[in-house]
Amino acid sequence: MSRSLADLLFRPRRVVVYGASSDPDKLSGRPLDYLKRFGYTGEICAVNPRRSRVQGIDAYDHVADVPRPVDLAIIVVPAASVIEALRCCAAVGVGAAIVFASGFAEIGEQGRELQTEIEAIVASSGMRVLGPNCLGSFSAEERAVATFSTAFDSDDELPDSPIGLVTQSGAVGTFTFTMMNALGLGVRYFANPGNSSDITVTEVLALLACEPDVHVLLGHVENFEDRGALERLARTADEASKPLVLLKAGRTPAGARAVDAHTASDPGDDALFDRVLGQHGVIRADSMEAMADTALGFVDGRQARGRRLTIVTFSGGAGALTADAAVEHGLVVEPWHGEDRERIAARLPYFASTANPIDLTGAIITDVGILAHALDIIVDNDDTDAVLVIVGNADSVATEMTETIEAAHRSTKKPFMVAWTGGSGMPRAALLKAGVPTYPDPRRAVAALSQVVGHSLRTCSRTHAH
Repeated sequence: MSRSLADLLFRPRRVVVYGASSDPDKLSGRPLDYLKRFGYTGEICAVNPRRSRVQGIDAYDHVADVPRPVDLAIIVVPAASVIEALRCCAAVGVGAAIVFASGFAEIGEQGRELQTEIEAIVASSGMRVLGPNCLGSFSAEERAVATFSTAFDSDDELPDSPIGLVTQSGAVGTFTFTMMNALGLGVRYFANPGNSSDITVTEVLALLACEPDVHVLLGHVENFEDRGALERLARTADEASKPLVLLKAGRTPAGARAVDAHTASDPGDDALFDRVLGQHGVIRADSMEAMADTALGFVDGRQARGRRLTIVTFSGGAGALTADAAVEHGLVVEPWHGEDRERIAARLPYFASTANPIDLTGAIITDVGILAHALDIIVDNDDTDAVLVIVGNADSVATEMTETIEAAHRSTKKPFMVAWTGGSGMPRAALLKAGVPTYPDPRRAVAALSQVVGHSLRTCSRTHAH
């Protein structure tokens, strides 16, 4: 029985590195090194007619000599040798191949002819191809690190979060990946289709939308020629109630020229792209940072019942700026009334504000119990759908404050985020490690929170409609 594309890319049982080098520092040697170093769970083989062993792995003269079946071939030869390598792989029934080499459609007519030959091999054999001009793929669970990206040079454990990331640009993908790592997030599945001679960003994201261990979908696209494929992806993600976040290049003539030079893609009608996204609740990010921030907001899977945000801080000025940002992002920041407001006020100095934002003042530096008292009331407040805590510096009482915030976060299922600005950065890292979505700036937190709220309400309304 033939295996699915998701299985071939992310759960391959046997991988062959075609053209593998014995030098792990070379581009052609890195994939083999990464597969070994990260503990790939399947079988690894190499094709290198000049050696019988490469980096301690059995090497064969020809791919036809490799034990079968081969789910995935990583082609690490130069562009001039790619077509022959693909033909050999197709002839022996390889399921899918990854082509790293550049020098195809992105360089002009000569390269387009080579890429057309790749398309012909796919059409005649059924073998799937990721690339050319790509960084490959990886899956955290299977340790199938089929890439040459230097993002994997570290020996650190691969972080793992229920996130699928598919980017047309390899560097955009790995830049986003490392940004997410800094936020305490990992990526469970990654793929970079590059020139997309066969496999596309939308196809892989649609596959990942159906994976039960993926909760958040992130994508970067340069090509928008196939509206139908985008709509199918958006519907698939929508039906699965999984947030889909897309970053698209080519919004301007200058960007479109850069896209053509990069992956020979057509960015298409940007206004139409926006309309398709809007019809299906797809989130459009405007930067790699925004995409990573949004993923952090979604990863714990919390849902908001409404748009009412309670902001708690010890800086009245930061609270006011954040309230502006929240309203601009469609959230509701209304004053509190009644018993809960009086209960909070009972513990605060007379000059504190118990409206919303709730300004606890600098008194919490000498009495962190004030923060614990306020958060206990806030998380249970019936007029609060989401919570944002804004703090800064305060390293001298950071341990007590982070423990207080962690406890409040654990005590509720409401979206609960933190903006910890300034200081050493260690409190922010501690909160992230504890699973509390924490940002270095309140506006970044508000932007992510507004997307979580919007997705929650869309999901809720669709569920009630059915």
